[in-house]
Amino acid sequence: MIADTSFLVDIMKSDKDAIRKADEIEKTGNTIAVTSISIFELFVGVNLSIKQEQERNKITRILNGLSIISFDEDSAREAGRIFAQKRRSGLVIDPEDSMIAGICSRRNEILITRNIKHFQDIENVRIESY
Repeated sequence: MIADTSFLVDIMKSDKDAIRKADEIEKTGNTIAVTSISIFELFVGVNLSIKQEQERNKITRILNGLSIISFDEDSAREAGRIFAQKRRSGLVIDPEDSMIAGICSRRNEILITRNIKHFQDIENVRIESY
């Protein structure tokens, strides 16, 4: 399973639903991974924050022990397809979200997110919310 940035942020904020979902995943024996794209998004937030040190520490704690999945060539090709398909349909998707979706699609992984609208109707991307 791959954590969307929203899931990671909610965990850092001690959101009860996100923590419950993480516990549920752990109990089933599944693991949670994170993409290099989400790390980028988290550190954009850190560098815009007035509490950079505090936010950086939270991110370090949450990332500790998680597998990191890089944005490779196959995922980039899939992300480009997803981004273009959404645009042709008159829908907007952030480039970062299309990259995360591309990684999930190519790796056949479930995406854990609260932002269902960002990822709905993307072929080959399975979503779980909380």
